[in-house]
Amino acid sequence: MVGRLWRRLRYVSGTGLRRRLRDVLLKVDVDGRFALREDLARRYLSGSGIEIGAGYWPLRVPPGVVVRHVDYLSREGLAEASAVWGAEAGLDPNAIPRIDVIDDAERLAAFADATEDFVVANHFLEHTEDPIGTLENMLRVVRVGGIVFLMLPDARRSWDAQRPRTTVEHLLRDHREGPQWSRREHYEEWARYIEGVGEDGIEARADEFATEGAKHHFHVWDLEDFVALLRALDLPCELELAQANQAEFAVILRKT
Repeated sequence: MVGRLWRRLRYVSGTGLRRRLRDVLLKVDVDGRFALREDLARRYLSGSGIEIGAGYWPLRVPPGVVVRHVDYLSREGLAEASAVWGAEAGLDPNAIPRIDVIDDAERLAAFADATEDFVVANHFLEHTEDPIGTLENMLRVVRVGGIVFLMLPDARRSWDAQRPRTTVEHLLRDHREGPQWSRREHYEEWARYIEGVGEDGIEARADEFATEGAKHHFHVWDLEDFVALLRALDLPCELELAQANQAEFAVILRKT
């Protein structure tokens, strides 16, 4: 009920009133994380840019902001690929936005350098095999002063809680050597910690993931881990914000 109420109140006129109502709802609404997302969008996003992998939850942006959606499948393809679990979760496939650009979002090869005002990627980076390279490409396509807007699951509050946190050294090696060396390890982790497969069945389940080319969470962070990664890298950006948001955390980078 609170979630439905918030969705209605988002349209109430008057910034001060909206903020007061939002502050109340954030204390009680299990979906309050979307309120913070929208606050950050109003604060940081302007002009035109792209959102990667929005799925059923595209970010609501301020009036006048133009967003193109990027994914590896068309809207119809995404709806088909997620039909079973989407139906089980009661999700409406019509919530998936039209996909404007079909591209490998880790590389963003369809986008020239310094052409976007922002890149939004919510709950995407943990699915990438080379997060450092992905961050470099996100920053590559935004203009100086542009924004990379990230939301990532907080491992302490997600199904990844029992998994080992991904170290900076691991990520640097993925970036330097390619992710093939660690892919099998991630598949085995998923079988062991997420699916609860017994030790005698882990190898077979990892084989199945490899055959499928599974893209579940390769990497696991909490907020402190991710900030440590950013500090270890020489990326052309400043860390504007790093903030916990219930079961996720927000990271805003500004290109320098």
